[in-house]
Amino acid sequence: MRRFANVYIVLFLIDAGLSLIDELLQVASSPMPVLTEIRFFVAHVVITLSMIFYACLGVDRRLPKRVFLPLTLFASWSALAMWPLSGLVAREVFGLTASISQVVVGTIAIILLRSLGGRNLLTEEQFQAPMFSLRNTLGFAAINLLLTPFVLIFTSLAVTSYYLEAQTAGFLRLSPVGVHMTERSYHLAQKEVRLVGMMHIGKEEYYEDLAKSIPKEGTIILAEGVTDQDRLLESQFNYSKLAGLIGLTSQDKMRLNGNAVALDGLGVDGQVIREPGKPDIANADIDLNRFEPKTIEFLNALGRSLFGDKPLAEGFVDYNLWIEDNMSEEGLAGVMFDILDKRNDAVIAGMVQTLKRYDTVIIPWGAMHMPAIEAAVLEQGFAPGKAQERLSLDFRTIPYGELWQKWSER
Repeated sequence: MRRFANVYIVLFLIDAGLSLIDELLQVASSPMPVLTEIRFFVAHVVITLSMIFYACLGVDRRLPKRVFLPLTLFASWSALAMWPLSGLVAREVFGLTASISQVVVGTIAIILLRSLGGRNLLTEEQFQAPMFSLRNTLGFAAINLLLTPFVLIFTSLAVTSYYLEAQTAGFLRLSPVGVHMTERSYHLAQKEVRLVGMMHIGKEEYYEDLAKSIPKEGTIILAEGVTDQDRLLESQFNYSKLAGLIGLTSQDKMRLNGNAVALDGLGVDGQVIREPGKPDIANADIDLNRFEPKTIEFLNALGRSLFGDKPLAEGFVDYNLWIEDNMSEEGLAGVMFDILDKRNDAVIAGMVQTLKRYDTVIIPWGAMHMPAIEAAVLEQGFAPGKAQERLSLDFRTIPYGELWQKWSER
């Protein structure tokens, strides 16, 4: 066990050193791909050994927990992308921050080892006592049993946040406090594009703050909202029920005071007559008649299940059963193409059109649309500017007691 422990310490320090060197080279714009590959390989080995070694702490009482707990926990935290720290530190310096932190943790471990045995690694004298102790094992198991629910919740939040950040290009972030939405600005000459990540429900103050931040002159808002000219939907998608259940406001309640204009009527060289002190607002979405029949069928099933008179829990069950019986992977891919790609193409075309006559174009769309829209903005030659994050959903304000009571009554 002593040799295994010493090998683990050495590998942890090697991983820390490689990570720091690699990050410094990237900051200096002199990356070495071979070094990066070696770094990630060693990191995966350390993370795997950390999980094994953590269990060993409950078996071998001779292993100094004050030394190895920080090492194993840090490595495990790294496996979760160091959430929620990853959302608080700028992406440009996050890797460097993490590698410096690992060097600090490794240095502290060496200092503790020297204070215990006078050397940088574990000595044979420290392993003369019997390995197993029932008290150590039972105590270790009991503490971990108590912590398991919290670890599972933390891990679930971290994985969910990482997935959502990846899917939304960082426009949506999950933290222990709530759901954060990001607004980013982009600039080219005298033009500005503002991308505002949105979700269907959120704090009322979130929508109010967004509305107040919109410039009044020379501005157009490209609004989101699929129309239904042919009345293809059997029911309306109203998020007020879900929002009211957890004490929030639905996005459709957000009212932006502006001049309603149609993109088709803007022309290329004509002037838009504006009421002073108000931005223009145009719907930049598409109509349901451009969706495939299977997508319409999917949306109607979703509406019946989740937006009807049934309780949400029962509706989710019905929705999942319908998906299993009626949708294949190819069918779901077609649905996502309609819901995301076709609509992305529409708002991007609207952005290109309106940039010819407006100084500021604001696009407050769902966060899942933002990766494609942002890529189109950058392709136009715009440079990233400031970013602002707003708390859209605050977990601390959700009435958990009332929700539990309603659930229990059912």
